[in-house]
Amino acid sequence: MMKGAWLKVVALSSALALAAVACGGDNGESEGGADNGGELPTLTFQGFPADPAALPLLAMQEEGLDRENGFIGEYLPVDPDAATNTFLIGESDIAMEQDGVNMTIVQQEGHEAVLFAPGLNMMTGIVVAEDSPYQDPTDLVGERVGHFGVDSGTTSTIALMVQEIYGLDILEEYDLRETGPEALPELLKSGEVEAIMDFEPLALRAVLETPGRYVFEPTKAWAEHTGGWSPWLTNLAARVEWLQENEELAFGVRDAWMQGVQMLEDSNYEILREEPYKSFLALKSDEELEAFIEYCVDLPCFGTSWTQEDIDGLNDYLALFAENGILIEETAAEPVAVILEDYFS
Repeated sequence: MMKGAWLKVVALSSALALAAVACGGDNGESEGGADNGGELPTLTFQGFPADPAALPLLAMQEEGLDRENGFIGEYLPVDPDAATNTFLIGESDIAMEQDGVNMTIVQQEGHEAVLFAPGLNMMTGIVVAEDSPYQDPTDLVGERVGHFGVDSGTTSTIALMVQEIYGLDILEEYDLRETGPEALPELLKSGEVEAIMDFEPLALRAVLETPGRYVFEPTKAWAEHTGGWSPWLTNLAARVEWLQENEELAFGVRDAWMQGVQMLEDSNYEILREEPYKSFLALKSDEELEAFIEYCVDLPCFGTSWTQEDIDGLNDYLALFAENGILIEETAAEPVAVILEDYFS
């Protein structure tokens, strides 16, 4: 997921791949396998612990949306450092934390995988102290700005957008101070930096505790810049081999996912006050939970559109990364995102 570091896909040894296949072949719970008397196949969805990207899966499980769409969805928490390889060697069927840049890197490393549904919108931002004089990213030139890695999705996305919107190279013109994402809110609160670049709900934590305010919100800024479209922070991804072998299940996953997102939206995200959602998010306090609910309603947190226009927007966005030499040098030869109806036509 690209709120953490965008991870270069390492070459997978044949021994590792064979071991994964051997393990997966016995449990009957992936690649369309069933563990319930053959009634429904069990599919493994991978994601980061406590990551909001997995909330639609929880809704599927709680409301039976997975079963209604022909499968049983299971959640596999994965380490961010191993997530892409876990997905590529087939330990999961669906990844909930991938995105366009990572999928470009995956394809350039010789692997076949694609995005097929929207996930989280770009839930990141630049936060400053509420009583500071800074009003937009240009005011922070020369100032100390906390971040958690120039190769992270958060920092690189903000860098690209600020470059395109304001003509400002923040990687060169900010006095960048690097630490872990969880430490950034405290860094701003203590006054050790003038601003931080972080993802949610950590950026929101900085807003609550400093107190602070946003001077740049990528989803809103890019939508205004493009006339409406903005990129996703995460997407649903599947390996091409899995899609080709599981066409009906692929549609079922996509439909159940969108129904899960719709449930969250229909509740105005108030369902997050309930279990198991509240415990899964593991937020710091009820105040933070309430603020997160409000944030999700406003942004909103999840994407609901997946059209050719959306995919064209993603392709143009990825081309900007390549043109600016941020994380990728060129775009992928094959599509990184597909509409299932067109893909299987």
